[in-house]
Amino acid sequence: MSKFDLNSFIGTPDVMKNAVQNIDINKLVPYKNHCFKLYEGERLDDMVRSVLQYGIMIPIIVRTVPNSDNYEILSGHNRVNAAKIAGKKNVPAVVKENLPDEFAEVYVIETNLIQRGFKELRISEQAFAVAMRYKRLFDKKKLQAISDELTVLENGNKLRAPLEHEKESGNSDNYVRTRDVTAEEYGISHATVARLLRINELSNELKTMVDEGNIKIRPAVELSYIPREMQEMLVKAMSEQEVSVIDMKMAKQLREIASSYASPSEKIIAEVLCGTYGEDEKPKEKGEKVTIPKATYSRYLGGYSKKEANLIIEKALAYYFENKEGGMAAC
Repeated sequence: MSKFDLNSFIGTPDVMKNAVQNIDINKLVPYKNHCFKLYEGERLDDMVRSVLQYGIMIPIIVRTVPNSDNYEILSGHNRVNAAKIAGKKNVPAVVKENLPDEFAEVYVIETNLIQRGFKELRISEQAFAVAMRYKRLFDKKKLQAISDELTVLENGNKLRAPLEHEKESGNSDNYVRTRDVTAEEYGISHATVARLLRINELSNELKTMVDEGNIKIRPAVELSYIPREMQEMLVKAMSEQEVSVIDMKMAKQLREIASSYASPSEKIIAEVLCGTYGEDEKPKEKGEKVTIPKATYSRYLGGYSKKEANLIIEKALAYYFENKEGGMAAC
Protein backbone atom coordinates (compact mmCIF):
# COMPACT_ATOMS: atom_id res chain seq x y z
CA MET A 1 0.00 0.00 0.00
CA SER A 2 1.36 3.46 -0.85
CA LYS A 3 2.15 5.91 1.95
CA PHE A 4 -0.63 8.27 2.98
CA ASP A 5 -0.38 11.47 0.96
CA LEU A 6 -1.38 14.46 3.11
CA ASN A 7 -1.44 16.88 0.17
CA SER A 8 -3.72 14.76 -1.98
CA PHE A 9 -5.99 14.14 1.01
CA ILE A 10 -6.65 17.74 2.00
CA GLY A 11 -5.23 19.88 -0.75
CA THR A 12 -6.95 22.38 -2.93
CA PRO A 13 -4.90 25.14 -4.57
CA ASP A 14 -6.55 27.97 -2.60
CA VAL A 15 -6.34 26.24 0.75
CA MET A 16 -2.77 25.04 0.27
CA LYS A 17 -1.21 28.41 -0.62
CA ASN A 18 1.92 28.83 1.50
CA ALA A 19 3.16 32.16 2.82
CA VAL A 20 6.15 32.06 5.19
CA GLN A 21 6.08 34.91 7.69
CA ASN A 22 7.86 35.78 10.90
CA ILE A 23 5.10 35.70 13.52
CA ASP A 24 5.28 37.35 16.93
CA ILE A 25 5.57 34.43 19.35
CA ASN A 26 3.01 36.04 21.67
CA LYS A 27 0.39 35.83 18.90
CA LEU A 28 0.71 32.04 18.62
CA VAL A 29 -1.92 29.95 20.42
CA PRO A 30 -2.10 26.13 20.70
CA TYR A 31 -4.53 24.22 18.53
CA LYS A 32 -7.88 24.12 20.33
CA ASN A 33 -8.08 20.32 20.39
CA HIS A 34 -4.39 19.60 20.79
CA CYS A 35 -3.99 16.39 22.78
CA PHE A 36 -0.37 15.52 22.06
CA LYS A 37 2.10 15.74 24.94
CA LEU A 38 4.92 18.23 24.53
CA TYR A 39 8.53 17.07 24.69
CA GLU A 40 10.14 16.94 28.11
CA GLY A 41 13.54 16.22 29.60
CA GLU A 42 16.52 15.54 27.33
CA ARG A 43 14.48 15.74 24.13
CA LEU A 44 13.25 19.23 25.01
CA ASP A 45 16.74 20.30 26.13
CA ASP A 46 18.20 19.19 22.78
CA MET A 47 15.56 21.16 20.88
CA VAL A 48 16.21 24.30 22.95
CA ARG A 49 19.97 24.05 22.28
CA SER A 50 19.27 23.61 18.56
CA VAL A 51 17.00 26.68 18.49
CA LEU A 52 19.60 28.75 20.35
CA GLN A 53 22.34 27.71 17.92
CA TYR A 54 20.55 27.53 14.59
CA GLY A 55 17.11 29.07 15.13
CA ILE A 56 13.96 27.34 13.84
CA MET A 57 15.05 25.86 10.53
CA ILE A 58 11.70 24.31 9.55
CA PRO A 59 8.80 26.80 9.69
CA ILE A 60 5.81 25.88 11.81
CA ILE A 61 2.33 25.72 10.26
CA VAL A 62 -0.45 27.97 11.56
CA ARG A 63 -3.88 29.11 10.53
CA THR A 64 -5.48 32.49 10.95
CA VAL A 65 -7.97 32.91 13.81
CA PRO A 66 -11.21 34.68 12.76
CA ASN A 67 -11.76 38.13 14.31
CA SER A 68 -8.31 38.08 15.89
CA ASP A 69 -4.69 38.87 15.07
CA ASN A 70 -3.62 35.57 16.64
CA TYR A 71 -2.56 32.41 14.83
CA GLU A 72 -3.45 28.87 15.84
CA ILE A 73 -0.57 26.39 15.77
CA LEU A 74 -1.23 23.31 13.67
CA SER A 75 2.29 21.93 13.40
CA GLY A 76 5.18 23.01 15.61
CA HIS A 77 3.92 23.12 19.21
CA ASN A 78 7.26 21.73 20.43
CA ARG A 79 9.28 24.18 18.33
CA VAL A 80 7.28 27.09 19.70
CA ASN A 81 7.73 25.82 23.26
CA ALA A 82 11.49 25.51 22.73
CA ALA A 83 11.61 28.97 21.13
CA LYS A 84 9.89 30.49 24.19
CA ILE A 85 12.39 28.84 26.51
CA ALA A 86 15.23 30.06 24.28
CA GLY A 87 13.87 33.60 24.50
CA LYS A 88 12.96 33.99 20.82
CA LYS A 89 10.60 36.82 19.89
CA ASN A 90 9.50 35.63 16.44
CA VAL A 91 8.92 32.28 14.77
CA PRO A 92 8.91 31.51 11.01
CA ALA A 93 5.53 30.13 10.01
CA VAL A 94 3.61 28.93 6.98
CA VAL A 95 0.26 30.67 7.25
CA LYS A 96 -2.95 28.99 6.12
CA GLU A 97 -5.71 31.50 5.54
CA ASN A 98 -9.21 30.48 6.68
CA LEU A 99 -8.35 26.76 6.89
CA PRO A 100 -11.47 24.70 7.87
CA ASP A 101 -11.42 22.55 11.02
CA GLU A 102 -11.61 19.31 9.04
CA PHE A 103 -8.33 20.14 7.29
CA ALA A 104 -6.69 21.64 10.39
CA GLU A 105 -7.15 18.38 12.33
CA VAL A 106 -5.37 16.45 9.61
CA TYR A 107 -2.37 18.76 9.85
CA VAL A 108 -2.21 18.36 13.63
CA ILE A 109 -2.46 14.56 13.55
CA GLU A 110 -0.35 13.72 10.54
CA THR A 111 2.53 16.04 11.42
CA ASN A 112 2.76 14.45 14.87
CA LEU A 113 2.80 11.03 13.23
CA ILE A 114 5.56 12.10 10.86
CA GLN A 115 7.68 13.54 13.67
CA ARG A 116 7.24 10.79 16.25
CA GLY A 117 5.65 7.75 14.61
CA PHE A 118 2.40 6.13 15.61
CA LYS A 119 3.82 3.63 18.08
CA GLU A 120 5.74 6.35 19.92
CA LEU A 121 2.51 8.16 20.76
CA ARG A 122 0.73 7.67 24.07
CA ILE A 123 -2.32 5.41 23.96
CA SER A 124 -4.71 8.39 24.20
CA GLU A 125 -2.88 10.08 21.31
CA GLN A 126 -3.11 6.91 19.22
CA ALA A 127 -6.83 6.73 20.02
CA PHE A 128 -7.34 10.34 18.92
CA ALA A 129 -5.41 9.80 15.68
CA VAL A 130 -7.33 6.66 14.76
CA ALA A 131 -10.69 8.26 15.62
CA MET A 132 -9.98 11.31 13.48
CA ARG A 133 -8.84 9.07 10.65
CA TYR A 134 -12.19 7.27 10.68
CA LYS A 135 -14.12 10.48 11.12
CA ARG A 136 -12.59 12.06 8.03
CA LEU A 137 -12.40 9.06 5.71
CA PHE A 138 -15.52 7.00 6.40
CA ASP A 139 -19.23 7.61 6.83
CA LYS A 140 -21.50 6.68 9.74
CA LYS A 141 -22.77 3.45 8.18
CA LYS A 142 -19.25 2.06 8.10
CA LEU A 143 -18.53 3.32 11.62
CA GLN A 144 -21.41 1.17 12.90
CA ALA A 145 -19.38 -1.90 11.99
CA ILE A 146 -16.85 -0.94 14.68
CA SER A 147 -19.37 -1.70 17.42
CA ASP A 148 -20.03 -5.08 15.81
CA GLU A 149 -16.34 -5.91 15.79
CA LEU A 150 -15.90 -4.87 19.43
CA THR A 151 -18.71 -7.21 20.42
CA VAL A 152 -16.87 -9.98 18.63
CA LEU A 153 -13.50 -9.05 20.13
CA GLU A 154 -14.65 -8.77 23.72
CA ASN A 155 -16.79 -11.91 23.69
CA GLY A 156 -14.33 -14.10 21.83
CA ASN A 157 -16.78 -15.00 19.05
CA LYS A 158 -16.13 -15.33 15.36
CA LEU A 159 -17.13 -12.64 12.92
CA ARG A 160 -20.68 -13.21 11.75
CA ALA A 161 -21.36 -13.81 8.09
CA PRO A 162 -22.62 -10.70 6.25
CA LEU A 163 -26.38 -10.40 5.98
CA GLU A 164 -28.07 -10.49 2.57
CA HIS A 165 -28.75 -6.74 2.50
CA GLU A 166 -25.11 -6.11 3.41
CA LYS A 167 -23.96 -8.27 0.52
CA GLU A 168 -26.15 -6.31 -1.83
CA SER A 169 -25.12 -2.89 -0.53
CA GLY A 170 -21.46 -3.75 -0.17
CA ASN A 171 -21.35 -2.58 3.46
CA SER A 172 -19.48 -5.69 4.59
CA ASP A 173 -16.78 -5.25 1.95
CA ASN A 174 -16.53 -1.53 2.72
CA TYR A 175 -16.03 -2.24 6.41
CA VAL A 176 -13.28 -4.75 5.71
CA ARG A 177 -11.51 -2.16 3.55
CA THR A 178 -12.01 0.51 6.23
CA ARG A 179 -10.54 -1.69 8.94
CA ASP A 180 -7.69 -2.92 6.74
CA VAL A 181 -6.71 0.57 5.55
CA THR A 182 -6.42 1.97 9.08
CA ALA A 183 -4.68 -1.10 10.50
CA GLU A 184 -2.12 -1.20 7.69
CA GLU A 185 -1.60 2.56 7.70
CA TYR A 186 -0.58 2.61 11.36
CA GLY A 187 0.98 -0.84 11.54
CA ILE A 188 -1.45 -2.20 14.12
CA SER A 189 -3.96 -5.05 14.30
CA HIS A 190 -7.66 -4.77 13.47
CA ALA A 191 -8.48 -5.45 17.13
CA THR A 192 -6.25 -2.57 18.22
CA VAL A 193 -8.01 -0.21 15.80
CA ALA A 194 -11.39 -1.11 17.31
CA ARG A 195 -10.19 -0.77 20.90
CA LEU A 196 -8.48 2.57 20.31
CA LEU A 197 -11.71 3.94 18.86
CA ARG A 198 -13.47 3.01 22.11
CA ILE A 199 -10.71 4.50 24.30
CA ASN A 200 -11.16 7.82 22.51
CA GLU A 201 -14.64 7.94 24.12
CA LEU A 202 -13.13 8.22 27.63
CA SER A 203 -12.86 11.48 29.55
CA ASN A 204 -9.48 13.21 29.55
CA GLU A 205 -8.87 12.17 33.17
CA LEU A 206 -9.46 8.49 32.41
CA LYS A 207 -7.33 8.71 29.26
CA THR A 208 -4.48 10.00 31.42
CA MET A 209 -4.87 6.96 33.69
CA VAL A 210 -4.68 4.72 30.62
CA ASP A 211 -1.49 6.47 29.49
CA GLU A 212 0.02 6.03 32.96
CA GLY A 213 -0.86 2.33 33.04
CA ASN A 214 -3.35 2.55 35.92
CA ILE A 215 -6.10 1.38 33.56
CA LYS A 216 -5.18 -1.34 31.06
CA ILE A 217 -6.57 -1.49 27.53
CA ARG A 218 -9.34 -4.04 28.10
CA PRO A 219 -10.77 -2.37 31.26
CA ALA A 220 -10.54 0.96 29.43
CA VAL A 221 -12.73 -0.40 26.64
CA GLU A 222 -15.33 -1.48 29.23
CA LEU A 223 -15.30 1.97 30.84
CA SER A 224 -15.78 3.64 27.46
CA TYR A 225 -19.37 2.38 27.42
CA ILE A 226 -20.42 4.26 30.57
CA PRO A 227 -21.86 7.78 30.11
CA ARG A 228 -19.53 10.77 30.43
CA GLU A 229 -21.33 11.99 33.57
CA MET A 230 -20.69 8.65 35.27
CA GLN A 231 -17.07 8.73 34.11
CA GLU A 232 -16.67 12.06 35.90
CA MET A 233 -18.30 10.60 39.03
CA LEU A 234 -15.85 7.70 38.84
CA VAL A 235 -12.83 10.01 38.69
CA LYS A 236 -14.13 11.92 41.72
CA ALA A 237 -14.82 8.70 43.65
CA MET A 238 -11.33 7.37 42.86
CA SER A 239 -9.83 10.51 44.38
CA GLU A 240 -12.03 10.33 47.48
CA GLN A 241 -11.43 6.60 48.02
CA GLU A 242 -7.73 6.94 47.17
CA VAL A 243 -8.03 4.28 44.48
CA SER A 244 -5.60 4.65 41.57
CA VAL A 245 -6.13 1.42 39.61
CA ILE A 246 -9.22 0.08 37.82
CA ASP A 247 -9.03 -3.64 37.04
CA MET A 248 -11.19 -5.71 34.70
CA LYS A 249 -13.61 -6.80 37.45
CA MET A 250 -14.28 -3.20 38.49
CA ALA A 251 -14.67 -2.07 34.89
CA LYS A 252 -17.22 -4.80 34.13
CA GLN A 253 -19.19 -3.96 37.29
CA LEU A 254 -19.24 -0.26 36.40
CA ARG A 255 -20.47 -1.03 32.89
CA GLU A 256 -23.15 -3.29 34.37
CA ILE A 257 -24.24 -0.49 36.72
CA ALA A 258 -24.36 2.00 33.84
CA SER A 259 -26.72 -0.27 31.93
CA SER A 260 -28.89 -1.10 34.97
CA TYR A 261 -29.36 2.28 36.64
CA ALA A 262 -30.80 5.41 35.09
CA SER A 263 -28.80 7.60 37.51
CA PRO A 264 -26.07 5.65 39.32
CA SER A 265 -25.14 7.12 42.71
CA GLU A 266 -21.68 7.98 43.97
CA LYS A 267 -22.25 5.45 46.76
CA ILE A 268 -22.61 2.48 44.41
CA ILE A 269 -19.52 3.57 42.44
CA ALA A 270 -17.60 3.76 45.73
CA GLU A 271 -18.77 0.22 46.56
CA VAL A 272 -17.20 -1.02 43.32
CA LEU A 273 -13.93 0.73 44.13
CA CYS A 274 -13.89 -0.68 47.66
CA GLY A 275 -14.73 -4.21 46.51
CA THR A 276 -18.05 -4.37 48.38
CA TYR A 277 -20.41 -4.10 45.39
CA GLY A 278 -22.97 -6.92 45.44
CA GLU A 279 -22.29 -7.95 49.02
CA ASP A 280 -24.87 -7.82 51.84
CA GLU A 281 -25.48 -4.34 53.19
CA LYS A 282 -24.27 -5.31 56.66
CA PRO A 283 -20.63 -6.44 56.71
CA LYS A 284 -19.79 -9.69 58.41
CA GLU A 285 -18.57 -9.16 61.94
CA LYS A 286 -15.58 -11.03 63.20
CA GLY A 287 -16.23 -13.23 66.23
CA GLU A 288 -16.36 -16.75 67.58
CA LYS A 289 -17.57 -19.30 65.06
CA VAL A 290 -20.82 -21.05 66.08
CA THR A 291 -21.64 -24.48 64.63
CA ILE A 292 -24.79 -26.60 64.61
CA PRO A 293 -24.45 -30.37 64.99
CA LYS A 294 -24.79 -32.06 61.62
CA ALA A 295 -27.66 -34.29 62.80
CA THR A 296 -29.62 -31.28 64.10
CA TYR A 297 -29.01 -29.32 60.89
CA SER A 298 -30.12 -32.26 58.74
CA ARG A 299 -33.22 -32.88 60.87
CA TYR A 300 -34.57 -29.34 60.80
CA LEU A 301 -32.84 -27.52 57.92
CA GLY A 302 -31.66 -30.19 55.50
CA GLY A 303 -34.25 -29.37 52.87
CA TYR A 304 -33.54 -25.63 52.82
CA SER A 305 -30.95 -23.48 51.05
CA LYS A 306 -28.28 -21.78 53.16
CA LYS A 307 -30.04 -18.43 52.83
CA GLU A 308 -33.38 -19.92 53.89
CA ALA A 309 -31.73 -21.79 56.77
CA ASN A 310 -30.13 -18.57 58.08
CA LEU A 311 -33.53 -16.84 57.96
CA ILE A 312 -35.20 -19.67 59.90
CA ILE A 313 -32.46 -19.63 62.55
CA GLU A 314 -32.77 -15.85 62.92
CA LYS A 315 -36.57 -16.02 63.37
CA ALA A 316 -36.27 -18.94 65.78
CA LEU A 317 -33.78 -17.06 67.94
CA ALA A 318 -35.93 -13.94 67.93
CA TYR A 319 -38.98 -15.98 68.98
CA TYR A 320 -37.00 -17.71 71.73
CA PHE A 321 -35.65 -14.52 73.33
CA GLU A 322 -38.97 -12.68 73.05
CA ASN A 323 -40.75 -15.46 74.97
CA LYS A 324 -37.90 -15.78 77.46
CA GLU A 325 -38.02 -12.05 78.29
CA GLY A 326 -41.82 -12.20 78.61
CA GLY A 327 -41.62 -15.15 81.06
CA MET A 328 -39.06 -13.39 83.25
CA ALA A 329 -41.20 -10.25 83.46
CA ALA A 330 -44.18 -12.30 84.64
CA CYS A 331 -42.14 -13.72 87.52
